[in-house]
Amino acid sequence: MRDRTMKLILLIFVPLLILTCEKKNSMDKMKVEEQASGPVVNTQEKQTVMQNERFELAEPGPMIPPVPAIVLGVKGDSIIKDDITIVWTFILEGNPPYIGISVPDNSAITGEEYVALKLLKKHGEFTLNVPDGSWIKEFDQIDMTASTREDKFETNGLTRLPSKLIGAPGIAEAAIVLECKVLQSHSLPPQRMVFFAEVVRTSVHPGVTDEAGRLITSSRDFYGMTAGNGEFWTFDKEIGHIGITKGIDHIRY
Repeated sequence: MRDRTMKLILLIFVPLLILTCEKKNSMDKMKVEEQASGPVVNTQEKQTVMQNERFELAEPGPMIPPVPAIVLGVKGDSIIKDDITIVWTFILEGNPPYIGISVPDNSAITGEEYVALKLLKKHGEFTLNVPDGSWIKEFDQIDMTASTREDKFETNGLTRLPSKLIGAPGIAEAAIVLECKVLQSHSLPPQRMVFFAEVVRTSVHPGVTDEAGRLITSSRDFYGMTAGNGEFWTFDKEIGHIGITKGIDHIRY
């Protein structure tokens, strides 16, 4: 009888003892982690803390990701071939279709004028060519050889596309090509010149837009540069659109 009683006690209290020890060890571990990382807070509290914390960078920069990845096309002359290069691009207005570009102007510093800038000043027109991920290396090579006077169409295996309303060539491989005429230009010291232009014609590859002319984002691997680290990123998914808070979806620009 005594042996049976002892067995019964062991069966009841030993598991309880094990559970108590495990709970104590877990609590001790949480205390150690809390001491190392601070008090445990829920997700909402963490987001509030992160929003309230700000870190000032050592150097200010135009960190506004993403920015358009665009190739500029300009007409050449008897001395310089047609040129393609990479420039900062920004939309000024949707209707009328006004667009802006920022082009390097090193003449005051180096005494040599940027190749594309000289041709822009001379002809007052240009194309903007929207690439996709199928020729990302060519895009970067164009950027890295901006100061050279070689035929960048030939060296990058790209095809000249004659424009219809201006003399500057487009790039046949570009999913979207804008033909633009300069309206104004402004010097931006120490080494930039800004051009404001009107888009006079837009052409696209089949399937890039619907019948109404609305862009189909998923039709190509369009990408932009994330200003702040210089990386190229394609668009992952749609998270909204202009007018989402008003229940409208017809706005394009």
